Amino acid sequence: MFASSALVFATLALAPPAIAAPPAARPQATAPASVAAARAKSPGIAVGAKKTTRTNKPNKSIQTVKLPVLHYSSAKNRKNVAKYANEAVAAELKSFNAGRRGTCRGDATAAFDAWPGRTGIYMGRYASVTMSYSLRQCGAAATSKARSFTVDLKTGKKVSMSAFVSLNDITTKMAVANNFRAAKNTCIRQLDPAASKFPQPVAWDVSTKGIRFHYGKRSIGPAACGIPVVLLPWSEVGTAKEMQGAVKNRTYVNNLTFDKEYDTYWGSVIMTSVQGRKVTVFDSLLNSDGVCLHGVRSGKSAMLSQAGGNNTKFKAGMKDTSANPRFDTDRLGQGWREATASDIKKIKHTVGGSMFTARQACGS
Repeated sequence: MFASSALVFATLALAPPAIAAPPAARPQATAPASVAAARAKSPGIAVGAKKTTRTNKPNKSIQTVKLPVLHYSSAKNRKNVAKYANEAVAAELKSFNAGRRGTCRGDATAAFDAWPGRTGIYMGRYASVTMSYSLRQCGAAATSKARSFTVDLKTGKKVSMSAFVSLNDITTKMAVANNFRAAKNTCIRQLDPAASKFPQPVAWDVSTKGIRFHYGKRSIGPAACGIPVVLLPWSEVGTAKEMQGAVKNRTYVNNLTFDKEYDTYWGSVIMTSVQGRKVTVFDSLLNSDGVCLHGVRSGKSAMLSQAGGNNTKFKAGMKDTSANPRFDTDRLGQGWREATASDIKKIKHTVGGSMFTARQACGS
């Protein structure tokens, strides 16, 4: 068996990497079509003027709405953003009215407030908006909600989340849990990336910093938490397409020594599995359990997170950017080296069976 190594990549550089845009595999912005376009200002999103409506149908309510306004883009794109924003408001207003129909008595007045809570432009091509809502029905406490949309300014169409991130992949779940923890948001409960039912965001938006998830009220904490929001840097998430292909495995060892009395070997072992940008690491001592880490790589570095426990982030270095990269053993610590065929035989002798991989030990 393997056991939890005291190392757990502790010798790696612990500072998180600079937030960077995702690699070329993610949708790319096109080059300007002309010199004039190149000199044009980049698209931006502002908050429009407030519009207040008072109505008695189906019950008394005051409806206050602010819409996002796209600047420095084509008339078609500006129209599309306004259209999608109005659709989002109409959908939430329909739900609001249905929820209070026939429930307000006398002169009780409900309130509906809508505004762009988060906006972003990504790669000069994707206009992203999360509409925030505060709903107060018949004098009751306000309820917070959110709806979002992202528009491809090249096609004018909405873009799905899958174009930017693989929502249900373990790497994304680890990023959610770790970034909530890094933000020291004590209001929400501890999230378990390995849980069969991991919370799903109700809205999302993208920007140069990363993808931001918005969770429903009470979904991961008490009502007092409102709508929990977490930002996932691009360096910590990937799309399903970026994490496809053959799984490549390597093994690294440190201080393998033979114990004649027990006919076994002692030492430390690190196994790595790489699939596209996806990286899985099993860090262990021989004859005991191990620790699993999951993450994605960008260039010659990978941001990894420990599954369970403290959900700590670790930055690992690699010597190359190939499909089967070699980890930088100098950054692992003194004495680490890639395992030889002889080392693999020693490990097999100790575990009493065939060799396995990090993905087999940790899952996908």
